[in-house]
Amino acid sequence: MLFTDSLINSAPDDWKLVFKIDANGGNTNVYDIYMDRGITYNINDKKALNLTRRTGKHFKSDIINHWSDVDIEEVKVVVYQYGEEKAFLTFNGTGTDMTNWFSQKRMQNSSFSDLKHASQGEGYFFSIAGVSHPSRRFYVNKDWTSTQWCYDTGWLLVTAGSDGYCPFEPGNTFSILYSPESTSITNRDMFQNGYRADNLGIFVKFKVSTCQPLRHSAEACSTPVQLACNTYCYKLCDKSLTQTDLEEKVQKLEKELSVSRKDTNKFKRSITSAPDTRFSSKTIGLVGAVCIALVVGFIVAVDCINICQKCSKPNTVKAKNDDCKNDDNNKNKTVTTGL
Repeated sequence: MLFTDSLINSAPDDWKLVFKIDANGGNTNVYDIYMDRGITYNINDKKALNLTRRTGKHFKSDIINHWSDVDIEEVKVVVYQYGEEKAFLTFNGTGTDMTNWFSQKRMQNSSFSDLKHASQGEGYFFSIAGVSHPSRRFYVNKDWTSTQWCYDTGWLLVTAGSDGYCPFEPGNTFSILYSPESTSITNRDMFQNGYRADNLGIFVKFKVSTCQPLRHSAEACSTPVQLACNTYCYKLCDKSLTQTDLEEKVQKLEKELSVSRKDTNKFKRSITSAPDTRFSSKTIGLVGAVCIALVVGFIVAVDCINICQKCSKPNTVKAKNDDCKNDDNNKNKTVTTGL
């Protein structure tokens, strides 16, 4: 699982949570949160992803804001109570936008057997917008034809209760009402019999895109869109590559695109002098060269004199050595005569 503490058994790996309504989220207008393309909601809070209990935190991924830009294939709406899936609807998400996927026409499967072919009479609704006054969003309703007041029949609705006038939408009560049966029931029965869900989650499945931490921009061949926390959804440049092959390809590209420091213009400029044709610059350069030549010439001249002097000294020493040898010979001759 992508988030082991947040997705329950009914949400396999290929389904990604992109929106969650929490029954303890207060009277926050979840419809406005969903529709505002400029915001996400609790996207970096892992607790907001929890579907097993009420956390008081709604969740909105950036996938919602970029719905038409990513390759969504299927959509699934799941209702949870006490940590268990109680109802679901799946839709064809290909070529949809952030609202029109939620319709009877695009619905593929559902826990409600009578919903797919339900007639569209008075009071029929199947839309995210639903009714604004009273506030009934994610509204899947069958009819308003009951002869009894507020005995509307339907399958699902999210009510904020801020301006409701029926018993199933009391003031300041945020509720996710659902039918636990395979058929529609009255909204009044949903509320009175405790069919008030803890969470409603919207999941998507992609055709090609993968969702994982973005390790290197070279992996992505589409604009990465944040799913949650540090996880992004994007198309891989070559889906057939294994993870090892992909890393090797990235390393090879980095090596091919890298430039040696010595090959950069900055380094070349640091070891070369720029030409300067100004008269003052030439004069300064000439004076400097003469000064350096004089100093070097003086040092060389002194060294030459010293060398010449040292070379002349060995002749004197040799002459003295010859005198010494003559004296020794004379002494030897004297000694011999005496004998």
